[in-house]
Amino acid sequence: MSALVFWFSLALVAYTYAGYAMLVELLARRRGQAPQTGSAAPPLTVVVAAFNEAGRIRARVADILAQDYPASHLNVVVVSDGSNDGTAGAAAVDDSRVQVLALPENRGKAVALNSAMQMVATALVVFTDARQSFAPMALRRLVAAFADPQVGAISGELELREKIDGQTRPAPAGLYWRMEKQLREGEAQLGWLHGVSGAIHALRKDLFQPLPAGTVLDDMWIPLQAIFQGQRVWMARDAIVRDDCSIDSGEEFGRKLRTLAGNWQLIARMPQLLDPWRNPVFTAWISHKLLRLIAPWALIAAWISSALAEGTMYRVAFMLQCAAYTAAAFALAAPRIAVRIPLLAAAGSFVMLNSAALLALPACAAMDTQRLWKKH
Repeated sequence: MSALVFWFSLALVAYTYAGYAMLVELLARRRGQAPQTGSAAPPLTVVVAAFNEAGRIRARVADILAQDYPASHLNVVVVSDGSNDGTAGAAAVDDSRVQVLALPENRGKAVALNSAMQMVATALVVFTDARQSFAPMALRRLVAAFADPQVGAISGELELREKIDGQTRPAPAGLYWRMEKQLREGEAQLGWLHGVSGAIHALRKDLFQPLPAGTVLDDMWIPLQAIFQGQRVWMARDAIVRDDCSIDSGEEFGRKLRTLAGNWQLIARMPQLLDPWRNPVFTAWISHKLLRLIAPWALIAAWISSALAEGTMYRVAFMLQCAAYTAAAFALAAPRIAVRIPLLAAAGSFVMLNSAALLALPACAAMDTQRLWKKH
């Protein structure tokens, strides 16, 4: 029995982190299709929901207005979600294209976005955050695939940057993040993409469905609503938004925990995700999201069952797992050293991700959905 549990658990983990990615890569090569794109720059509104961002919101608005986009087609809506530091005043620049909405109470990003959407008058809307900056041509490249009528939502690409010796440059992507980007690109080619970058994504306004108060993953709720209405989500990897990276493992763990807890919340709020007849991206969502919530339990089962099963092979498997987890713990404790050793940093990221997934369900149950703004 222990041997059976070991192999089943190992197979589940292998499919979740390798088998599914290989399946997507194979299918994308054979059946993948990119949407048609155009060079038009249709009217759009960039929405920025902010909480206590007085120190950088003015620069963010200026960054958006500086985009290479027809001035008459570019609008900005900034909604201050009960900020108490003067965010609304700082965002009120002398430009008729910019509208500022100051909500009296801090009720969370979902409520802020719902309020902002009531002020959007254009057919296209772009969502971004207060702390990033757009790369040149980001907006033009982001909306290009809307030339295809089957595309309802488009994700851009988040580029993390670091400062070394006074110079700012793109941060090297770890193995896990490179694999994740490749997987999302394959899903986009297949019409399976179901999440977007919260820092830069666009939507056809008529597909927007109000977010329930306290929704954590607006960057999944919004594109999933487009999918449920028969539209496709695309990924424009050349539409780049830049942000500063952090090697603070505590901050990164908190971000992963919040995201994974948000997946449990989505299941409760969108039960059709678990219905293969109602969810057009059922296979992708189960494989990419749900199984990652289950994988840590499979890892624990594999570790325990290998210790209980009889045979030299299982003894070796148990010791290898112990060694791998020890190495991962070292990578998390000493990240600056780990990045210099091949695969060590990836092992640390893998264990961090699964630790967060293990705690995601209780974290979701304990979540305070009225206070969901996280400062970075």
